[in-house]
Amino acid sequence: MSSGEPIQIEPDNFCEGIIIGGGTCGLAVASRLCENHPGSLFTEDEHQRFHWLKQRGHKTNKVKSNQRFDYNKFLPKDLLVIDSRGDKFMSQWKAQFEACQIPYLRSPMFFHVDPSDIDGMISYAHINQRENELMEITNVVGKEFSKHQQKRIKQKLKQNEGIVDINMRDWKDYYRPSTKLFHDYCGEVVERYGLANSIVKDEVVDVEYKLIQCGEDSGKGFIVRTRSGKVYGCKFAVVASGHRGKINYPLPICPNPQYPHGSCHTTHLFSNEVKFLGQQYFTNPSRKNIVIIGGGLTSAQLAHVACQDPSVANVCLVFRSRIKIKHFDFHLDWVAKYKNVKKSSFYNLETNELRYEMTNDAREGGSINPEYYKKLKTHDKSGRLKWLIETQIVDQVWEGNAWNLQLKNKKGEAIALEKVDYIYYATGVQADVGSLPFLQTMFDTHPIDVCKGYPAITDNLQWNKDIPLYVVGKNAVLQVGPTSANLDGARLGAERIGWHLQNMKLQGEFNWSPVKVVTKSDTAEQMNTFEKRLQLAGGSINWFELLEFEK
Repeated sequence: MSSGEPIQIEPDNFCEGIIIGGGTCGLAVASRLCENHPGSLFTEDEHQRFHWLKQRGHKTNKVKSNQRFDYNKFLPKDLLVIDSRGDKFMSQWKAQFEACQIPYLRSPMFFHVDPSDIDGMISYAHINQRENELMEITNVVGKEFSKHQQKRIKQKLKQNEGIVDINMRDWKDYYRPSTKLFHDYCGEVVERYGLANSIVKDEVVDVEYKLIQCGEDSGKGFIVRTRSGKVYGCKFAVVASGHRGKINYPLPICPNPQYPHGSCHTTHLFSNEVKFLGQQYFTNPSRKNIVIIGGGLTSAQLAHVACQDPSVANVCLVFRSRIKIKHFDFHLDWVAKYKNVKKSSFYNLETNELRYEMTNDAREGGSINPEYYKKLKTHDKSGRLKWLIETQIVDQVWEGNAWNLQLKNKKGEAIALEKVDYIYYATGVQADVGSLPFLQTMFDTHPIDVCKGYPAITDNLQWNKDIPLYVVGKNAVLQVGPTSANLDGARLGAERIGWHLQNMKLQGEFNWSPVKVVTKSDTAEQMNTFEKRLQLAGGSINWFELLEFEK
């Protein structure tokens, strides 16, 4: 087959767009594409102004502009979501939260996937009388004010006998939803936009940008091949593959980690390849001796679960760095009242290298929130947990179905841990978009720059200006900022992608051309034209005779 010949796709396997990944990012993008009036980035005052303009329509004196602000939404049947974990949205998310037994999200109430209303989850909780499933994030409200502003607030409190004018948004937003509440709310979003039948369980193995023919239409689009042998076609594609990449396992100190009998990575727990504290991995299931290596919230959550299990005799949590306590994965000023100042400074940086550095400064590696810090301190004091800070493993030996570990702390002191049954590595995933197998063809045929493992995509989160392949989530960090891997980044990324795709649809850029069928008369006409050109070149006829002949 020549490179210019279109690839035939059956109509049943063709759709407008394919989203790779059915997690929070995939759901955010799918619901945003199906929303005609997105408003999740608006504040309460902006919502009121938006609805006021909408009710009055042409009667209002709005600033004239050539730009059209009406949206051309997609329908659920136009989209296909392919997820390797399940045929329902957030299958991987659910498995991860169940493995770590996480009762509440780390994110506040205004971080969610609903594209229509920033206060949607708060409304959902109150309408369904589930306010008791909200946990307050203490010591956050008011922290975005300067010391001078806080002083004025205290003075006002005294002058008005305890009455003070506060921003109710600051009060109600800094609550965290329960895991079940958030999951149910996402289910409500799926139902509202009719997306339940738009997702299939399969694994994408290759994505290729080619000329496609489907029925009587043809145009440039994507050929998406899956593990099951399916070949799909679409006009645009979105990579929402989550935290996939190179896992930090095994560590260089132990190239033979004895997986899965002696150790595993947290990704193996989340994919159900290994069960946390599974009986089959322990010589004495009633007296388990485990070590958890990490530094982030996941390691703290696993340690808390292990400390509550009566079959676990010893739990040792090893942090390579100091303890970093933060409410979120990033500093508060990225989500608080004046977050736009921080985000504007990020967007104005001239190079991807500078953006990467700013992101690193904001996230500071792994951190735990105050809730789990208190839980771990309680276990530490009770003797259930041995918490080693600024300590690293320098040697480990597998002998007699157990580990003998040698560690060293910052002071240079040696620590020995003997007869350890199992090691859980909560060491994260390296940023390396090039390690995603299904993107190898795209990198070969349409290469783009990569900075520190992240793709240098456009501000619309597009692969490049000519190819409608989009990236959302962790791999969009150079364009979205430190919150890209969180719910805030999922919604912001979905808004950029949704706006751009809906505008392209409005401009007719996805309108493919009918396939031209070449007939015998067309061939004869082409031959006559060729003969006329030969006669003209040979001088047997001139231009005037040719024009007269055409009449």
